[in-house]
Amino acid sequence: MKHFSLIYSDSCPNYKLARQMLEELGLAFVEINQDDLHEGCFGKNLSSPTLLVDNDIIVFGGETDSEQGACTRTLK
Repeated sequence: MKHFSLIYSDSCPNYKLARQMLEELGLAFVEINQDDLHEGCFGKNLSSPTLLVDNDIIVFGGETDSEQGACTRTLK
């Protein structure tokens, strides 16, 4: 079984839409708030929201150069 993780920042306007999509698809997932991660943690350098499957980036997100995070394009 695949392991899904949704990595997000509280300030990202796209987080709720991504979360809603996963819920509507009936997927079990873990939410990881970037604001709670320590400096240097892998999830700090991903855009918000990022969906991982078995720790591979699969949708929305990607790596950034900043531990401040970055918001991905607006979801529709």
